[in-house]
Amino acid sequence: MTNKTYLAVLIAATFSANSIATENDGEKVTVWGTQISNSSESLLASDIEMKQGDHLSDLLRDQPGVDVGGTHSLNQGVNIRGVSELDLDITLDGASQNNNVFHHAGNLLINADIIKAVDIRVGNNSVLNSGLGGGVAFETKDARDLLRGDDKFGTRIFSGMASNDYSHTSAAAFSELSENVDALVYYSVISRDNPKDGDGNEVLGRDGKTQNVLAKVGWDANDQNRFELSYDYLKDAGDYTIKSNMGMNGSNWHEKYIRPIEYTRDTVALNHELALANTDVHSTLYYNEMSYTSKRKGAPINEGRTEVYGLKVLSETNLEVASMLHTVRYGLEGKTEESKELLGGKPLPNSKETAKSFALYVEDEIQLTQDWSVTPGARYNRYKVDMLASDKTFKDTIFGLSSKYILSKNWSIQASGTELFKGPALSGSFLTSSSSYNPDLKPETGVNYEASIAYQNMDLAGLDTLGFSLTVFNTQINDYIDDTMTGKASPTKPYRNLGDVDIVGFESAMILQRDQFNGRLTYAHSDSEFKNVALNSGLEKGQSLEDEVGDSISLNLGYTFPSVGVDVNWTSLVALDLKGKVNSDSDKKGYNVHGINMRWIPTTNEDVTVTASVDNIFDAQYASHASHDFGYIDYEPGRNVQLSLAYQF
Repeated sequence: MTNKTYLAVLIAATFSANSIATENDGEKVTVWGTQISNSSESLLASDIEMKQGDHLSDLLRDQPGVDVGGTHSLNQGVNIRGVSELDLDITLDGASQNNNVFHHAGNLLINADIIKAVDIRVGNNSVLNSGLGGGVAFETKDARDLLRGDDKFGTRIFSGMASNDYSHTSAAAFSELSENVDALVYYSVISRDNPKDGDGNEVLGRDGKTQNVLAKVGWDANDQNRFELSYDYLKDAGDYTIKSNMGMNGSNWHEKYIRPIEYTRDTVALNHELALANTDVHSTLYYNEMSYTSKRKGAPINEGRTEVYGLKVLSETNLEVASMLHTVRYGLEGKTEESKELLGGKPLPNSKETAKSFALYVEDEIQLTQDWSVTPGARYNRYKVDMLASDKTFKDTIFGLSSKYILSKNWSIQASGTELFKGPALSGSFLTSSSSYNPDLKPETGVNYEASIAYQNMDLAGLDTLGFSLTVFNTQINDYIDDTMTGKASPTKPYRNLGDVDIVGFESAMILQRDQFNGRLTYAHSDSEFKNVALNSGLEKGQSLEDEVGDSISLNLGYTFPSVGVDVNWTSLVALDLKGKVNSDSDKKGYNVHGINMRWIPTTNEDVTVTASVDNIFDAQYASHASHDFGYIDYEPGRNVQLSLAYQF
């Protein structure tokens, strides 16, 4: 079907739907989208927005301090302050997604369409977080989010097409099966052809299909207990290049690397919420498996497989001691990770690696006065690894301290210092490590310092809201390990610590709202540097992290026309040139890219949603600074016109 034909079908379907709608029943309209919260803007009241997207970059790239590297569907690499996703605490419905599969593929398989909420922790400023650079918690939609009013059952069907060059179809059914039980079943398929970059070059090795199935059942056992069981399966398969993170560099060299590749994720999670008078407890028991397979003619199937079993419990208790209010957060988490390479379905010798981790943590937010709070915290970590490079057990107790002070009705400040710990990660499962034993291998440790100031006024100069925030940080990581190539070393160069890294920078944001208009302007800066480098590390003192992103600016403008049910949004992203400070650094070219999105929910029939958008309007040739492309620039797709129709009933 051509794009013009598809557009005609969408318009006809919309007018048909309008013709059978008699009046607006006034019920609440549930918009299919994603709520995004960002800790670097947490001092602002309006830190949540609605977004839609098919790739994680569509959701997250305009967030200050955050970037998403990779353009291939196999590559969705979240980057916070120049730190890659392997050093972040990333979860999906509470299940850990810290997998290390293959250095030419990403380690996240996330379908942005079904995500309900994204909670981004930019920087680690709490002992509750295990990531060196912060974390991201993804939460999928459930039936309770989608049912309207007193409805007991609902269905949503969606179809969309993009000019560069894919189509997307999904269907969801959700129901309140009884007074205490609700359920959701969702299926999505994205079919892709090879896209073109901003210079009009076809990017090879992208022809494939991504399918996602989510089934979720929730049970309210009583007023205090809710259980939710979910199964999430995602498969991305096609004629892909095995070097999916590397660009074309003006030639078709990828052709010889294209082969049938299948990348899958199975996630099972049981979540429990307990609500008592002064205590809330959230627990997650989960299993997550990632499998990457490559098929070559005449050769057995090569597979890399990672499995994670885990339990996480987080409680919050409110109490009063010595006339001071305390909010105590405490919990534990434990997980077992297993990684192995298989050939023809059989594990290869020496490919199996395991890691077992356990942590206990507590922090107490003490309200010293009405305007001043102090939060001390402590975390005990135990990490046992069994792989060629090490079979050690690492233990450490780390501490954190933060304070917040409300200066006035409009101004507030906050500061924190949090120690860091991360044990040596398992090698990527798709290739067996060739590392020799390293008796000197250490965990990564360090500290993250942050200070923030925020201003917010709900009635100034005729504006409904005006807000500003600034967060400055200094992250110090000792005995840094580059997880991108973890353990892929010759016997004379074992899996090792590379040196000590300092990262300094800031994130700033300004928001304003008046009537139907809203806007947000952000500026983020990060600058990393190896202060010391280990002998034979291959690095140079003063060198930046490979995934350093530098300076970025985002502008979001939105306007709502409620009388006709139309929302219009404009987004501009600007990245400044990133110049290497030493010979070993790579220069990264800056860019500016712009997009517009329009969503129409007809006032005469709110079951229908039509969305039209243009990404990369001016067909820019650019690459994300977060793309880890080994010197082969991974250019983003060129101009992309998208049109979709959704119908919910």
